[in-house]
Formats: sequence, C-alpha cells, structure tokens
Amino acid sequence: FYRYMRTRRGEVDPYYIIRSDVPDGKRLAQEGLHPLYYLTWRQRLIYLHASMIFATHSSVHGFCGFSKWEVRFVQDLLKASNTCIQHGLSVQDLTLDSNRIINNNKRYYCASPCEIENLSGPEYDYDREVLRLTGLARYDGLVNREQKQILITPTWRAYIAMPAVMGSSRPYNPEFKHTEYYRVFQQLLENEKLKETAKRTGYRIIYLLHPILSAQKEDFKVSGNVKILPATEINYEEILTQSSLMVTDYSGVQFDFAYMRKPVVYFQPPTLPPHFSDGGFSYEEQGFGEICQSVDELVEELCSYLESGCALKEAYRVREDAFFAFGDHENCRRIFEDALEYQRTHR
Repeated sequence: FYRYMRTRRGEVDPYYIIRSDVPDGKRLAQEGLHPLYYLTWRQRLIYLHASMIFATHSSVHGFCGFSKWEVRFVQDLLKASNTCIQHGLSVQDLTLDSNRIINNNKRYYCASPCEIENLSGPEYDYDREVLRLTGLARYDGLVNREQKQILITPTWRAYIAMPAVMGSSRPYNPEFKHTEYYRVFQQLLENEKLKETAKRTGYRIIYLLHPILSAQKEDFKVSGNVKILPATEINYEEILTQSSLMVTDYSGVQFDFAYMRKPVVYFQPPTLPPHFSDGGFSYEEQGFGEICQSVDELVEELCSYLESGCALKEAYRVREDAFFAFGDHENCRRIFEDALEYQRTHR
C-alpha cells in the first residue's frame, strides 16, 4: 500500500514507519523508499502532524513511537483519523483488540463479506459505513509463481510464547521443546513417507515459524528436503507466491493463499486448540481444504496432493470464489480512493 501511495504523491505525502535495524528497514532504504525510522524525533513529529494513519494492529500510539505513559501529553495534538488495513482477516472473535473503542477506526478495510458480517456485531460498535469492502492492500502482490514447494505454517499459541516487548522480537522460550505444539509438528517434519513422496514428486518442504515463535528455530530438527525458516527472515509475499500448497491450523495467511486459488490443508489436532474464539468463519462449511486431526491423516492427504501435482479441487475453488469480494489486484487503489474521499468529506 505504501508503494502504491508513492505513485500518487501529488495527492498525499506518504510515510512508512519501521525500525532501522531490521532487514526490511534496510531493504526499504536500499530500494529508495525512504522509510521513517521508529522512535526518531522526525518519526514522532510526523505522527503528530499526520492526517490519516493506516495501521495493521491495535495500539497505534505505540507503533507510532509513543508509550501509554507519553501519549497523554500529546493527546490533544493528535488529529489523524485511524484506519485498519489489517494483518489478517477479521473472521474470528476479535472483540478484545478490534472493537471501535481501541483505535476508534474511521475506516476498517475488508476483503470478504464474511468479515463485514462478523464486524457488524454490536460488540464491535462500528457503524456500517466504517466497514469497507475493498480487498486487502497486500493481496495486490499475490500472483502465483509456484516452484514446487509445500509450506507448513501454523499459527502460535499464547500459552507457549514469551511476553511481548514493544519494538523487539519475542525471546527464546527454553520450555518450548516440552510442549505438545512442538511434539506434534516435529513428528510431522520427521515423517519419512511425506519426505520420500515429496522428493520423488520433486517438491521441497518448508516449515515457516510464526513471527512470535521465530526464536525457537534451533529446537526443530530436520533433514533431507525439509527446511526451517523463521518468519523474521523471509519475504512473506515471495514465499506465499512460490509455494504450491499450504498446511496450516488457523493462521491468517490461509486467506492469502486461498486468494491465489491454491490448495490449503488444515491440521487441527484436538490436543492443540486455538487460543481465540470462533467468529464468522466455519472451517467445516467455508474452509478452503480438508481438515486433518492426526499426523498420519495429514500425511495421507498431502501425499495424495503431491501425486496429483497439488491441483486445487473444484469444491474448494467454489468456496474461495464465494469468500473473496475481489480478485482483480486493484485493492490498493480502492482503499486509497476511499480514504481520500473520507479525508475530503470529514475535514
């Protein structure tokens, strides 16, 4: 979305906040995109002068360089309208951090009517005009470039992650190796039938650690055509577009993958329940692939897909077509023009 806004700099002055010591910060600078570095005086001052903030998470003040203690001293100077462009689709129960009172979003951009229905509940307190069906900006870059790659990417669990520290990655958890989460996924990565079938059919297997669990990379033991990648070291768009099939439990990147009309297989062992409540999305009725509950069941399903060249089944294509409102890669333009119109009419 930032790249798109830079093509329309005659209408707006866009800025992108990022830490200077992370790989993406250096990459943006090398590409001449001039990011604003987090916690610099310039970054904090520009936040105070901003007219609109496009955020992917709650706690906008913190991501814009002001702690909860500091923000009270500048609260009366803030004039920006907050909007949500999301880091994952809003189909679960997200009332704790996505209701209106958290960021007072003036626009909440969505990719599916399913999200609109979920966020329209009274517990979120949004007027219907705030919820905009435009597609997600990051989906504009999702063009299939598959390279015979199986991507295993489960989400995290709150009870196995170390406490969060604003501006830093989560630290290593020495107890992680003793969790059921580790045991189940390590068992999957060691499965000889899966590795042999992937090798014979020309596929490699990548296990992508969630950003919150990236510090646990050294705990996993893999061999052969299996590779472990921490999310903090990869380009999400690149790895999603290059993969042929995704295995996940509940991760939001399933929607990015389904947007490209590529197969998804769910691995939801009963011993690993999610740490969120269901919202407006049913995996049984709306999910984009088979639901497996054991490693053996999952391996059988994956081997079947590998033998068929990871072809998407028509029943799931129908579900994906019904779920997404747009597939034209014009989401950035729709969000930009809607936001610009909001600015013009609410000054």
